[in-house]
Amino acid sequence: MRSIKKIFAVLVSVSLLFSAVMVHSASVEAAKKISLSQKKLTLNVGGSKKLTLKNLPKNHKIKWSSSNKKVAAVSATGKVTAKKAGKADIIATVQKKRYVCKLTVKKKALDVPDEPNVPEADPTDGDVYYTTPDDYRALRNDMEYGEVRTLKYYSTTTEKDRTLSVVLPPNYSDQKQYPVCYLLHGLGQDNTDWLNANAPLIIGNMIKAGTAEEMILVLPNCRARANDAANPPDAFSLDNYQAFDNFINDLRDNVMPFIKENFSIKEGRENTAIAGFSMGGRTALYIGMSMQETFGYTGGFCPAPGLFAYTMNGVTEKGLFTKESFKLADAYADNTLVMVVAGKSDTIVGNYPEIYHNALQENGTKHIWYRKAGGHDVNVMDNALYNFALRIFK
Repeated sequence: MRSIKKIFAVLVSVSLLFSAVMVHSASVEAAKKISLSQKKLTLNVGGSKKLTLKNLPKNHKIKWSSSNKKVAAVSATGKVTAKKAGKADIIATVQKKRYVCKLTVKKKALDVPDEPNVPEADPTDGDVYYTTPDDYRALRNDMEYGEVRTLKYYSTTTEKDRTLSVVLPPNYSDQKQYPVCYLLHGLGQDNTDWLNANAPLIIGNMIKAGTAEEMILVLPNCRARANDAANPPDAFSLDNYQAFDNFINDLRDNVMPFIKENFSIKEGRENTAIAGFSMGGRTALYIGMSMQETFGYTGGFCPAPGLFAYTMNGVTEKGLFTKESFKLADAYADNTLVMVVAGKSDTIVGNYPEIYHNALQENGTKHIWYRKAGGHDVNVMDNALYNFALRIFK
């Protein structure tokens, strides 16, 4: 009997000791606070990092979320993926309690050699930042391109019938309305210039790829005078230059009403663009900046001199603007795209495109400016059209 009592006493003591150990362990576990592996995190766009919760009991589940899914996403296992520059909170929720990691996403740095003092690429370098797909102007046999129509209209400006070309989007329909982009040619050219420079292929391929909106291209003859034929003998003359300036009247009074009457177009400056190459670039900038209420998008590709006073090739012009007046009005400062493009080795127009860029910059007018490898040639011309079309009517 005495031995049974002794055994019972031992069992009670062991039980009490085990309970004490368990209580102590639980209290130690409870004393450990749940926390995120990182409370602050910085990632580059495209980068990722897995977050964890420390001291999480085994039977507790985590719900992960991002306060800004455009900036960063987080998986069910806590893997954070940076998508866009900005800030976001990455939140782990456990039993209604939130644990927050402050995330900053930065633009991805350019890959440069591991050398000291290596400068970053120039943001105006078109060969780095304003590129094109390798086949952007190739004829593709597996797709349908829009119809090209060459038409006559009567010009009250020149008092004669004039010619223009229209490039329609694939599957054009009168039951649908389309924005319009007017493309202007160079000094000795006419309405065929952009046809020869692959404009129908470039825009057709972009529409097919979804990188450009469906649009109508209008390719007019910008030489608004009686003798408007291409390759005139007086190409480098004041009279020829002024004929390009006169096109603002023909465009406003005749071309645009003709397009509206004969095609199904969207109206309004947000649906109307103008751009051009060389002398057409000067003319596009002149018209776009003079008719800001009409054009929401203006592009000057290797634009010729003449917007400001100059003397060149024996011709002196007073300038269509002063440098101080070459700017967007306040009403259009934040809702207008202006693009100026130059060839890095352009010896025809020299540094005039950069002079225009500098004036816009000094006047506080937001615009896109870049230089592309090449001279006064079709490669720069086509690259500029691609990057312009990429950004209009969006």
